Amino acid sequence: MLTTVNEYIEAGLTHSVHTSERRSYRGCRRRWDWISRQFYYPRITPRPLEFGVAFHAAMEEYYKSYLGLFVNPSPEASLAMAVATFKRVTREQRLNYVKLNGDIDPEMSADYKDRVDLGVKMLNYYFTKVAPTQHAGLKPVKVEIKFEVPILNPDTGEQDLWCKCDWCTRRYINWLKVNYPQDWPDRIPLEDDDHWKGLPVTFGGRLDILLEDSEGNYWIGDWKTAARLSGLETSDEYLWNDEQITGYVAALRLLGIRVVGFIYAEIKKAVPEEPEPMKVRRLGRLFSVNKQANTNWELYRDTVSQNDPEAFEQGLYDNHIEYLQQEGPVFHAWHPVFRNDEQCANGLRHLYEEAKEMTRPTLPIYPNQGRFHCKGFGNFGGCAFWDACLGKERGEDYQYTLDTMFDKRDRHYWEEAEPSTDKYMEPVK
Repeated sequence: MLTTVNEYIEAGLTHSVHTSERRSYRGCRRRWDWISRQFYYPRITPRPLEFGVAFHAAMEEYYKSYLGLFVNPSPEASLAMAVATFKRVTREQRLNYVKLNGDIDPEMSADYKDRVDLGVKMLNYYFTKVAPTQHAGLKPVKVEIKFEVPILNPDTGEQDLWCKCDWCTRRYINWLKVNYPQDWPDRIPLEDDDHWKGLPVTFGGRLDILLEDSEGNYWIGDWKTAARLSGLETSDEYLWNDEQITGYVAALRLLGIRVVGFIYAEIKKAVPEEPEPMKVRRLGRLFSVNKQANTNWELYRDTVSQNDPEAFEQGLYDNHIEYLQQEGPVFHAWHPVFRNDEQCANGLRHLYEEAKEMTRPTLPIYPNQGRFHCKGFGNFGGCAFWDACLGKERGEDYQYTLDTMFDKRDRHYWEEAEPSTDKYMEPVK
């Protein structure tokens, strides 16, 4: 039988708390309960290309090619492997989509091709123009790292959070049936068994990459792709207090890895485009100074200096190049964020108190109603449980809505989901 928390972790028998669940819990208890305890997940129409998953696989392949080295001895070969991986995964995604849904229509097929082409361009741009400078002094140690650590009482250092929820009980009974079939009686009422404390409550997650700097310090790296960057390129103050960063750093320190911080790497789903010459020269310039152009200052400067050298030497492009440097489109952002011992200790205390609440059998469940997180505002489309929640408030048959509009699963999404670089991977926002 299992006795220590580490034995439970090795057997995969824990009540694992993840950052996405913590955020969902704080956002709305009713939504969190429907997802995390009752396993109702919004039905999502499958797409022939899950961009973030394919891009993540390509990034992993690139860094995996030179683990333990500060300088990639063959960046061209690594890039070729990354591109090949991206194409392979996208091809597999399309074949799987066709297998499940039949052929794709011409519009969807064109979108698929455009997104594959974009992904290849992004990989080429990132690893030829961005990574050589940003990664100087860093070596990849390991990629795709899953972790699971105990959530200990910060005052005693003991594991005193154990869970007997339906999910934990069901998984433990199934484990007993598989591992001790000869001893398994017709029925063991675990809820009446004073010797069974439940499953230990733990903190789990997955790291994209672990990096080591020239001074021997370790950094957690996290890739994010998005149509728009977060705006953190001008101010990363939000990251100073981000609980995922604190939790991940603290978790690896519990495992004996002296991590000093977290690198939040954003990659825009776009690449700088070379400016095209105008049909006629205007104000002495052959190239436009349109501020809406999708380019960056380096590419713009190189293009105009080579193709319109006289106007460039006269300074006719200086103002626009300065604008692109200071306010132009941003295609990537790199945010190293430190965490000290006190922040990690406080983060683990907050995690313990939150997990203690979340696993309490008598926890009251109620909605957190509000304009912005119920129906959405701006780029946020609102809660997927709007109809079911409104129906429950009105005394209607909300259960019918849950049963017909959602999939009833038997596990959390992160127990089966592939890693992705897409920013917004949580099923419900």
